[in-house]
Amino acid sequence: MIPPISIDGTDITGATIDGVEVDEITVDGTPVFSAGPDAVFAGSSDSNVYALDINDGSQLWSFSTGTSVQSGIAVDDSAVYAGSNDDNVYAIDNNDGSQLWSFTTGSSVPSGIAVDDSAVYAGSNDNNVYALDINDGSQLWSFTTGDGIFSGIAVDDSAVYAGSTDDNVYALDINDGSQLWSYTTGSQIFSGIAVDDSAVYAGSFDDNVYALDINDGSELWSFTTGGIIFCGIAVDDSAVYVGSDDGKVYALDINDGSELWSFMTGDSIRSGIAVDDSAVYAGSSDGKVYALDINDGSELWSFTTGGNVQSGIAVDDSAVYAGSNDNNVYALDINDGSQLWLFATGGSVSSGIALTL
Repeated sequence: MIPPISIDGTDITGATIDGVEVDEITVDGTPVFSAGPDAVFAGSSDSNVYALDINDGSQLWSFSTGTSVQSGIAVDDSAVYAGSNDDNVYAIDNNDGSQLWSFTTGSSVPSGIAVDDSAVYAGSNDNNVYALDINDGSQLWSFTTGDGIFSGIAVDDSAVYAGSTDDNVYALDINDGSQLWSYTTGSQIFSGIAVDDSAVYAGSFDDNVYALDINDGSELWSFTTGGIIFCGIAVDDSAVYVGSDDGKVYALDINDGSELWSFMTGDSIRSGIAVDDSAVYAGSSDGKVYALDINDGSELWSFTTGGNVQSGIAVDDSAVYAGSNDNNVYALDINDGSQLWLFATGGSVSSGIALTL
């Protein structure tokens, strides 16, 4: 059996998050299991996507785009998918880092990336959500919103879900990109997007977290934090986990949005959020990665990096993986947060983090 895992900062078994559908994994972000070498994938503002050995952090390969990579990262059995601020979506062979295909949008691609068996889904600052053929990158469809797409992308069997800086959350037909519904929040949407069988979860710059009916987009509940929501979102059977610019990580009751617990960090939360059976993992602009008890939010451990932590967060059975604006990718012991390894890139790491195991 594939062990449970959290990625790019978002979801739990059976849900789709941060733009990736999950089977027995949790994703924000973006990350998913695949064949190929056991690796950690991350993008950097030095323009590269990196594949790192999961055991020691040594570089397996790197792929150079035209400029910084700040999008989500998704993987499947054959490829790594990433967006770049050079306006392109790339499919990269996950074994050797060679380019399989690229697709040029009309602007930078800072959104989450999602994949299923037939397509890659991405958003662009040209206001569009794209579905691209997984084999050759040709455009299957696009949907135009009223502004740029910086949010996560989530998928299930019938729909693609995305937020826009036009203040709306959209559900789009997975086959042709036609609009199924939209919901208007009070401000721009830069957060991750999470889904389960009944709801779509998103955060807004209006300081609120929203749960929307998956069938018609009607509001099920909302919860007001003390700051904008600019981070990943994770869900499990009982709770929604999210961070805010008020410095807190929140656990909210999945049924009514009431606060179960909150934990105050030293600065804004703009990372992915990852969960497993025992803990919630988040990064903060105070430079730390935190592991919090999933039941009461108490701190289990924290690790201090040399810069803001605004990347995706990924976990497996032994480690937590995160990037920092100190240019490093870190692997931290899941039990005590001690550093297992680090890899230095040439720029800040604020992309999604993906794993193959």
